[in-house]
Amino acid sequence: MNNTTVTRFPPSENFTPALALEFALGLCKEGKITDVLIVGYDSDDDLVTYSSRMTRAEAVFLLEKGKEWAMYGGIK
Repeated sequence: MNNTTVTRFPPSENFTPALALEFALGLCKEGKITDVLIVGYDSDDDLVTYSSRMTRAEAVFLLEKGKEWAMYGGIK
């Protein structure tokens, strides 16, 4: 798991799930994302998660970094 700073993932209250995934997929194709954790709700309001090659501990670490980003307006 690579612990580099997120530099291009924009916050958006307007992205649909498809737009958010398409944006992230574009970064993957450019080789700018090495690991990914997807967290969302399905149409029944059940929590769904998907991840790439990471342990649960690494997923928690990534979630905590995401939480910091959301709380403090981005990672510097």
